[in-house]
Amino acid sequence: MNKRIPLSYALLFLVIGIALTVFWFSLKNPMKPLYVEILNNTDTTLPSVIIEHGSANLQEKISLVQLKPHESRIVALNHKPGMGFNVAANFANGEKTEICGGKSKDHWFFRETITKFGIYTTPVR
Repeated sequence: MNKRIPLSYALLFLVIGIALTVFWFSLKNPMKPLYVEILNNTDTTLPSVIIEHGSANLQEKISLVQLKPHESRIVALNHKPGMGFNVAANFANGEKTEICGGKSKDHWFFRETITKFGIYTTPVR
C-alpha cells in the first residue's frame, strides 16, 4: 500500500479541523453572563431573595430560598452590564427591602450585601 495516501488523508483532516475551528470561533457566541453575589450579612435566615431583570426580549426572575446568616450565593444573569436589576430580600418577620443595582456599565460582577438596614451594591470586577 502506498504510504502517501494515509499521510494525505491525515493532512486533509488536519486542514479541515483547523478550518472548522476557525469557523466555530468566528461565529457570534452568546454574551457572557453577568454575575451577582448575594450576601446575607444579617443574623437571621432570609426565607427568599428575588432577583428580577429584563430587556425588550427577555424577562427573568430568580428566587433564592433559605439564605442562611453570612451565607453568599453567586447567580448568573443573562443580562448586559449597566441595564440594572432588582433585588428584593424578604425577612422572616414579613419585612421586605429592595434595590435596583448593577447600573455600572464597566463591571460584569456585582456583590449585593443584604443588611438589616438595606441592600448595598458593590461592583467587584
